[in-house]
Amino acid sequence: MKFRTLVAVPFVALSLVACGSGGSGSGGTTPANATVVTAIEGIAWDAKTYTAASVDGKVTLALKNNSSLPHNLHLIDKDNVDVGLALDVKGRSDVHTLPYTLAPGTYKVICTIAGHGNMKATLTVT
Repeated sequence: MKFRTLVAVPFVALSLVACGSGGSGSGGTTPANATVVTAIEGIAWDAKTYTAASVDGKVTLALKNNSSLPHNLHLIDKDNVDVGLALDVKGRSDVHTLPYTLAPGTYKVICTIAGHGNMKATLTVT
C-alpha cells in the first residue's frame, strides 16, 4: 500500500505545477500588433485613452500588470453593455492577451474588481 502512495506523489505534484502555469494567454510577452493596457500602482490604468486598429475585424488586446494587485479588463460599448471581453491578470508582470472581434467605435475600459472603480479609460477602435 505504501508503494502505491509513493508512486502517485510525483504525478500529483506534476499535475499541480501544470495547473499553476497561468493558462492560455498568460505570460510575459505580447504580440507586436497588440494594444497594451497596463494596470499600475495606485489602482489605475497607465493612460486615459487607447487606440486599436482592427485587422480583418479583429483587435488584439493585452492586459499587463505593473501593480501588486490583481486586475481585470472589461470593455463596455456605447449602449453600456459589456461586450464579453474579459482579461485577467493576477500578479505583477502577468500579461493576458486576446484577439477579439470589435466593431469600429469607442468603448469604455474598466476593471470590475471591487474598489477599482476609478480604473476607467477609453478605447477607440478604427
